[in-house]
Amino acid sequence: MAKENEFTFGSSTVKPKEDIKAGFDLQTGNWEAKQDVSQYLKNAQLDRDRESYFGRKQNKSGFRKMATIPDIVAIKINEDHGINLHDNTFMRDKDKMKKLKYILQTEYKHLLVNT
Repeated sequence: MAKENEFTFGSSTVKPKEDIKAGFDLQTGNWEAKQDVSQYLKNAQLDRDRESYFGRKQNKSGFRKMATIPDIVAIKINEDHGINLHDNTFMRDKDKMKKLKYILQTEYKHLLVNT
């Protein structure tokens, strides 16, 4: 893919070096997006290790962390399953949360912290 057809998505939750890199090939009409998710995988493993050592804990609101989900995976889940993790009503929709839990358990198990 030619350099002039590449662009970067910025995110307030991700450092600039870890942004999503994307490009569009004008000849084929194909586009691709990439993100280094290695730090997300390390963080998810660290969360699982902490939980294994210290036990499960809930925060003051009574919730536990379910997963560490990189932006690129959130985009893929939205494209493949129609679940927009960035929608402000998402967390209150029990059906979508149940569907997300299933998707994470079957397709992205390495990102899970709690089930």
